[in-house]
Parts: sequence; C-alpha cells; structure tokens
Amino acid sequence: KFGWILDNEGNKIEGFIKYRNRYIMQLEVIFFKVNNPQSSKTKYLAQNLSEYKVGDKLYHVIPHSGGVGTMMRGNLVVNNEGCINEYVWYERASGYNKLKQRPGETDADYSERKFPSTHVYFKQYDEMAVTKVFFKDDFAKKMSKYVAENKVLAKKIKSKENGYTKLLDIDKIFKEYNESCE
Repeated sequence: KFGWILDNEGNKIEGFIKYRNRYIMQLEVIFFKVNNPQSSKTKYLAQNLSEYKVGDKLYHVIPHSGGVGTMMRGNLVVNNEGCINEYVWYERASGYNKLKQRPGETDADYSERKFPSTHVYFKQYDEMAVTKVFFKDDFAKKMSKYVAENKVLAKKIKSKENGYTKLLDIDKIFKEYNESCE
C-alpha cells in the first residue's frame, strides 16, 4: 500500500509499505521507495522512525509496547486532535497462530480475537503512554494528577463531580482537556 515514513531526523520518504498483521505493523515496516518500485525493500524497526503511514492508517512511535518496559513502538492513531492523543495497541492472543476463523465470524471479529486491542493515551513529553488500567485504582487521584495542567478540570475530578468519577468518563475528560490545552 502507498504510504510514507518519517525517520527520527524528520526526513519524510514516500513509498510503498507492505501491510502485514496488526501486531507486526507496530514493530517493523517493510518499505519500498516510490521512485523505484523495483528497488530492494528496506526493513525499518518502528523505534527508528517517529511516525509512518500505510494506506489510511497512521502510526506514531511512542513509548508503549504492551506493558513490556518503555520500548518505542508504533501505535495506531485513533485521535490526535489535542494534547492527549489516543492510540490502539494490538496484542497477540495466546495461541494466535493456531486460531481459526469461526463459521459466520466476520474478518474484523476474527482479527480482534486474534489480535485484541487496547486503547492507549499519550501526552507529548510524558515518559510513557498509559491505558485505562492505569487509572483503575484511585481514579480521582490519578486522573486529577494526569490532567493537572487544567486546574478547573482537575478540581472537578478531585471533588468527584458527577460525570468525572469513573473510567467510563475518560473520553469526556480527555475531550474537555484537549479543548483547552495548548
């Protein structure tokens, strides 16, 4: 598929990227240059890029690798309209390579079963991306600290105002944060 890579030095190179499974696309990119489709392929590790796009899928390389340390990995962009960006990280299901598509199961459902997704949130300059699980224990304390730059929002969370008290409110909280951040 047509796409591009942006290396860590800020060089954008257009070309073709071989789309592979959801998990592998987070780790490495097989790239062919546009001006020479017969050129040999180049394999890039995601950690050596800052972002890449294949077809309509944009990946940012951020410090999140499914909970295993702070490795820099490509995460699929869901929303990057603010200071807290939302991504999807795909895991490999246990025995993923032996899973078979069930009769009547859609390709999307099969893919989700084989490579389950986790929503990931990242603020530029943070040391590591977080997931909803990060906020699970002591939601008010952790979330108010996470959005502390927005004093009004942090206060709503700390004082447990209605609509600012639980994981189900996370999308609303991040939307409100992003609307006022710089």
